[in-house]
Amino acid sequence: MSAYPPATPPGRRLLTRVALGTVAAIGLFLIVLPLATSLPGKSDASGQMMAAFRPQMTDTALALANDDQKVMAAMGTQLSTSMLPDLAAQLHMTPAQLSSYLAANYPATANGVAQLPAMLQFFGGINATMWAQQANFQQADQIPTSFLPPTSMTMLFVIPGALLLGIGLFGLARPARVRAVFAGATVVSLVMVVGLLSVSMYGKASAADQMTTAFKPVFAAQSVQQAQSYTATAGAMATEFSTKLVPGLAQALHVTPAQLSQSMAASYPAVAAGATLLPQIMQRMQSATNLIVTQAGNFDQSASIPWSPGSMVAMFWMMMAPALLGLGIGAGALVLLGGRPALAHPVSRMRAAMHH
Repeated sequence: MSAYPPATPPGRRLLTRVALGTVAAIGLFLIVLPLATSLPGKSDASGQMMAAFRPQMTDTALALANDDQKVMAAMGTQLSTSMLPDLAAQLHMTPAQLSSYLAANYPATANGVAQLPAMLQFFGGINATMWAQQANFQQADQIPTSFLPPTSMTMLFVIPGALLLGIGLFGLARPARVRAVFAGATVVSLVMVVGLLSVSMYGKASAADQMTTAFKPVFAAQSVQQAQSYTATAGAMATEFSTKLVPGLAQALHVTPAQLSQSMAASYPAVAAGATLLPQIMQRMQSATNLIVTQAGNFDQSASIPWSPGSMVAMFWMMMAPALLGLGIGAGALVLLGGRPALAHPVSRMRAAMHH
């Protein structure tokens, strides 16, 4: 049972052994690759990152962040072009004197107002990137499927790899069963090919690569530090504005804080609206910054799949190419082996013996 049929030509035996060895090598490659590239840890990091970003990538969350940008931009514009010049006149100061006064008495507010255009540009750029990558995120978030977590990627390599390795080794040990062995290799490889195509893995991998490229500047070390700095500046400004600046200006203008707030609402509605919404805006800004800070490491891990620089499309082909090769070997061997079945048939063997 473990030998080739006697009439099998030596060349065909060699070709069969080479084919079986190649099937086994394909299986070994599929097992070793994810382990050698640390795919289990990287895919886990990718899953954590996608889960963390999921609430921030909805239409509602992105629209709210966009609204926050508009509120802060309108507040900053009206503050610098209308309220501060008017305030300088009421306090009998020049604009330069008012700037010095604010810097001396309310440094966090003065610093925040000065950095507000840069802050808006920075966070506006991040929000624009998130808007632009929303569709790619939704596709990448379904790797490998909507019901399997990213950590299952390793098993999608190892399981078919183990099957192909076992099939190839079994065929080498039991050459009389080569047809069944090659049929098994064909089925396993075909399932891999059909599975990858049916879940649109190439499209998802391409979307993931586009998203990774777009987000690289956001997760760069300098960008992460800048986000933390701007958030701290904006937070200090918001706190000082409500707890010190408004009461201080009310006292300087000889009105109550409530009267000053009413006056601001009537004369500077954008400033008043911004001041009212600042606590909620700051909370969302802090959450966005924390998200970038805490997920920077996971992003780096995810972006290095299978290695650095990473490419999910490359990872796709590292599954598809072996599957296609295994399918070609298995199907081709079945065709070749099926071409001369008479040598294995009892009647054919008897006729051959009588002829000799």
